[in-house]
Amino acid sequence: MKLVTHTLARWLAPALLACAGQAHALGMDMPYESFATAPDVDWIKVCGEWPAPSPTGEARGVYRIVHATRYGQSFVYLQWIVRDGNDSASEVHTRGFAAINNDHAELTLSQMNCQPTRRGIRFTARAESGHGDGAFRITIDAGHKPGDVRFRTTQKR
Repeated sequence: MKLVTHTLARWLAPALLACAGQAHALGMDMPYESFATAPDVDWIKVCGEWPAPSPTGEARGVYRIVHATRYGQSFVYLQWIVRDGNDSASEVHTRGFAAINNDHAELTLSQMNCQPTRRGIRFTARAESGHGDGAFRITIDAGHKPGDVRFRTTQKR
């Protein structure tokens, strides 16, 4: 009887573990798709911090600039991201810019730069028009309040 019990236990334990699947695993393999970015996104820059409100006081906020290229032109988005006490990120607000993101604007951005400022961040870039209007600079100033943005252009001389 002891032999039967021992043999049964020897085969039953691995069978139960095999059926348990990932429930007893030490971790889960996180596939790339869990963090996938649109194929057109070619530049992402985390730039500066903003005071993210949190009931526990454990949150911290960062700004993120996302640049994508589609139809031969640039698209730019500014995001306010918050990280919680577990360092998990979530998007609070995303702001696009109609003057750039219009699919007929035919603007191409280069020399992109983002720097923290006392009041938020400043993103600058050289913009070149596909309509033959020449080149100009864009400046985006973002404040600490999600959505607080000032957009302006300056003609190149």
